[in-house]
Amino acid sequence: MPNYNRLVLDYFKKLCATRDSHYIDCLIVSSYLYQHGISKINNLLIRSCILEDDSNLTDFLKYLDKYQFKLSIENLVEFFEFVISPANKETNGAIYTPIRIREYIVNRILLNIPTNEWGNKKFCDVACGCGGFFLTLAQQLHKMELSFAQIYSQNIFGIDIEDYSIRRCKILLSLFAIINGEDVEYFNFNLYVGNSLNFNWNNIDLIRENEGFDVIVGNPPYVSSSKISEESKALLVNWSVAQTGKTDLYIPFFQIAITALKPGGILGYITVNNFYRSLNGRAFRSYMSQHGYDLRMIDFGSEQVFRGRSTYTCICFISKIVGEIHYCTGNSHNLSSIKENDFVSIKYQDVNDYHGWLLCEPNVAKNITKIEHSGIPLGKKYNIKNGFATLKNDIYLFSPIKEDNSYFILEDNTGRYNIEKEICREAVKPNILKSNDDLEKYKEILIFPYYIDENGNASLISEFDLQHKYPYAYHYLESKKNILRNRDKANRSYPAWYAYGRTQALNIKGYKLLFPYIADNAYFVLTHEQNLLFYNGYAIISNSIRELEILQRILQSKIFWYYIKHTSKPYGSNYYALAKNYVKNFGIPLFTKEEEDLILKSDIDTLNSFLLEKYDIPKI
Repeated sequence: MPNYNRLVLDYFKKLCATRDSHYIDCLIVSSYLYQHGISKINNLLIRSCILEDDSNLTDFLKYLDKYQFKLSIENLVEFFEFVISPANKETNGAIYTPIRIREYIVNRILLNIPTNEWGNKKFCDVACGCGGFFLTLAQQLHKMELSFAQIYSQNIFGIDIEDYSIRRCKILLSLFAIINGEDVEYFNFNLYVGNSLNFNWNNIDLIRENEGFDVIVGNPPYVSSSKISEESKALLVNWSVAQTGKTDLYIPFFQIAITALKPGGILGYITVNNFYRSLNGRAFRSYMSQHGYDLRMIDFGSEQVFRGRSTYTCICFISKIVGEIHYCTGNSHNLSSIKENDFVSIKYQDVNDYHGWLLCEPNVAKNITKIEHSGIPLGKKYNIKNGFATLKNDIYLFSPIKEDNSYFILEDNTGRYNIEKEICREAVKPNILKSNDDLEKYKEILIFPYYIDENGNASLISEFDLQHKYPYAYHYLESKKNILRNRDKANRSYPAWYAYGRTQALNIKGYKLLFPYIADNAYFVLTHEQNLLFYNGYAIISNSIRELEILQRILQSKIFWYYIKHTSKPYGSNYYALAKNYVKNFGIPLFTKEEEDLILKSDIDTLNSFLLEKYDIPKI
């Protein structure tokens, strides 16, 4: 059965592709009013959104009728978010929050407030978007016989960086009031266009008199550090939680909200779940520990809550009182089944703000501590390296269709090319390796326009030398010149148009234990080829084959994967991150020669039993 909702959304998006946001708003509102037979309206804002004799409206209504799709008020929330341009979504982090999430957050918070006090409370969303959370709040507050006029003017406050989002928020709330029998010429809203990074809520009389907000809810913008606007980057210095690593935009929104809360106030967010482990979350973890605020977190792990986004999320409730961390895992579709005894309570003094919080059962935490304090951490004992990065692998890397003594033959969609063997190196991609047998199978040839000097330093071959010493390779690369020049949309400066995107890992000598960025098992592949280059993955480097053979066995054991499953970032289908930051603290015990021999020669069951005893872990 087709997903009619998705079909309607896609059709609508195409319909609006060339129209401005105001027209889109009018088309959404007019479609809803027509379908629900609403014609007589007093509200001036909604009246300004009504289209008459519009061909797009007629076509859209016919499409809705074709699929027997009647718009609900929730559909309007989704539509308003859906039609935001991809560019704005990327820089401002706008996304539709499913109703089940909004209702759980709002209802959970309201349970902590006596119903007779709801009308006196101040609620806020500091990144309100098109108003989904306000719709849920208004619905609940109205049950206490509060008029929408009062709710909008006295109880609900919001801000968004985009003016069209605030306009849509006002439209949504006005329309919701109308369909519930409250149709007035205009509502007084406390909705502001502005940047939350420098907006001062104390300038609002009602909030200053209330000593801050009682409740803040929302979905703070997830914008990666590289996509944050220059204006917002300049404002990050005002927030202490944004001072470690490359801060993603959602992190300061925690501090923004907490600062705006009155003592005893409550924050409820659906947000990214890696702040308790990531480098860029270090300052926020420290902030929480210093203040000791009560944090209740439901971690969705690898579940994809937001359609069309590979974002790993959690729900956080922060009470502006002294408390502890309360943590559990869950599924967003079964939130009602989560009980109080599902949460593990952890004191702030028992977590490590610098390395990341270990949020798990006490016995698991004890085991992880034992593992990390056994011997020497992997990251200190061995050199862990990232692979090279050309930023255009499909040009530099190839599998030859044939070769002779002097040339590899490369074939792509533009033709066949001879490539001089002297300018080539062998390379492999750890991300696809699962066993040592895969090495030869997946080896590729890399065009390598660099000299390596006697000290092992890499320097770019001059264009003159490239053209005259390696004319065939030069001819091939020159045919891709425009593509190479426009890597990263030409925003990056290169020493020459044929240079790699980055100069890392161009000459890593030594035996290598190769492994991927993410995996569903401990795939560690050992290569004896000291000059083999690698990309899209990591390698542990050593001058001793025996050391790496021992390490390979340890990292392929039950205890290592147990450690990863409890400390690393989860992905879908039981995949976990194996980035350096997640493996570097795994402890490598000191072994006798007899123990080393046992590790190398024993079967997997014997190995696992030995290592559990060595790490002093009774059972996992």
